[in-house]
Amino acid sequence: MNKILLFLIIGLLASCAVKQTIDSANHGWTLVYKHDEQGNNLGGSKDKVIEAVRNGLSIKVGYGMGSKDGERSIEHTAEAQFLTVLSIKDTVEVFAQISPIMRQGRFRLKDTVGIKLVPGYKWLTAIGTNGMCSNVMVNTFADTIQGSNENRRAANWFVDYPPNFADRVKTLKL
Repeated sequence: MNKILLFLIIGLLASCAVKQTIDSANHGWTLVYKHDEQGNNLGGSKDKVIEAVRNGLSIKVGYGMGSKDGERSIEHTAEAQFLTVLSIKDTVEVFAQISPIMRQGRFRLKDTVGIKLVPGYKWLTAIGTNGMCSNVMVNTFADTIQGSNENRRAANWFVDYPPNFADRVKTLKL
């Protein structure tokens, strides 16, 4: 029963994601770029993310992971609190830092699953348009780093476009 419920929830989330369009002509939160773990473009334009950062727009990043056996998965979406555009030669990438959040873990009741908060630990993440991801776990009671890692993550990048954004960009003068 729990597996069926999990698959239904994942299916619902996937169907919602498919309905998102990659079009900045809209206003509000718009999916503008998708990439795989290696940073390969799966849709949209990284240039739209760069444009948004340079114009001070809000950005959300969605990413997830699954178990090797395919039995479990989790997806996160968070608003970026600090954005970096890093240029090295002909390569330009955007890195988004997500505000520290309280560590969470899953738990089960006999008829459902849930998320429990783990006091005393904060989790920090930075993720890039090239798939690079860096994580740090901090013990807030001892003010020490409990662990860190670097890995690769596929991600979806969303931009919060104000109404008439395209017209505003044409009139910007730097």
